[in-house]
Amino acid sequence: MDDEPALSAARIAARCEPQVNRLTRQIVAEQATAIPGLAVLPARLRDVEMAASVRHGFRLFLRFAQGGAAADRDLRVFRERAAQRMTEGVPLTTLLSAYLLAYRSMWRALCAVARPGEEYGLRLLGELMFQTLEWVTSAVSEAYLGQAALAERGEALRAVARALLAGQAADDVAARHGVTLEPGYHVLHLAISPDGASPVEVRRRLRTVQAELDRRAGEPVMTRFGPDGGHALLPLRLPPPDDRLPRRLAEAGVGVHVGLSAAARRADVPAAAGQATRIAEVARAAGRPEGLYELGGVLLDYHLSAPGASGARLAGLLDVLDSSLLETLEAYFAADFDRRATARALNVHPNTVDNRLARVSALIGADLRASHGILLVGAALTARRLGG
Repeated sequence: MDDEPALSAARIAARCEPQVNRLTRQIVAEQATAIPGLAVLPARLRDVEMAASVRHGFRLFLRFAQGGAAADRDLRVFRERAAQRMTEGVPLTTLLSAYLLAYRSMWRALCAVARPGEEYGLRLLGELMFQTLEWVTSAVSEAYLGQAALAERGEALRAVARALLAGQAADDVAARHGVTLEPGYHVLHLAISPDGASPVEVRRRLRTVQAELDRRAGEPVMTRFGPDGGHALLPLRLPPPDDRLPRRLAEAGVGVHVGLSAAARRADVPAAAGQATRIAEVARAAGRPEGLYELGGVLLDYHLSAPGASGARLAGLLDVLDSSLLETLEAYFAADFDRRATARALNVHPNTVDNRLARVSALIGADLRASHGILLVGAALTARRLGG
């Protein structure tokens, strides 16, 4: 005969506690198999984030079953994950199906450990599970639909950004979408480091970039992104972004070269966007570390990368050199013209460095002991790097 149902329910729940991790793995595997759309998600997302949500939900329910109180903060993980799944394109029906499957598996686990005479405790757990499921799925649906509304607002901002970046009159587009135009903008180009990420991971990175821009600006930021990054327009009335932006993005797993320019007038946005793009591309091509760059920080590289025959001819100046001579030149410039440091970097004798530099001078007709020769060869090395 069942004793106090609440005590019986707590005992059943306590027996499930040691099985949480095993059952979580089992549930995640079953979700991927049984629910269309989940199997195509990246393994890291399923095995880490989705598993964490299942584990949190399982422990939360077992805590309630053993007399623990419910708090709104317990729903934070579910709300955050629901918003992320929306931005990743997971349908709400798929998401809710995953939760229903998880709770069904939890119920089976509870039934499996229940003992004869604990029927009333098991029935109480069933009632509690329905209450918890309603509580959780309501929060998930609310967060998902809220993120969908934000996404719709984001699409309006992107429409205005497209018009501004294309040099088109944006007043009508902005008025139609309820967007207030600024007199001028900080124009950023964010070049996200390519690594063959999946479409879901790409969307995650772009969401991370957008969220960080919005956080720093204190308001939604107009952006136009593709898989490899794109442009962002921040009002000139706000302070310009600094190195903290790429640093925070790197901490979130998004490597990026940021080019920064400014458009004093809306009509200047396309030109500023073009300049910001070239700044970011030049910084990456020159081997600069990920970070934020303005024109002054890459001025020589920017100039030497300009389209035209002179840049190609400058880079071609070094075509007569073999790999050992090129390597020596690179090391010599990296060592600030210290022949001994160059020799240590190349693991050769300093005299070998001298001989190679003399050979370079003879082949290209530029004296590396004179300022003109140093400037010419330095520019040629830079043009060569920028030319790929």
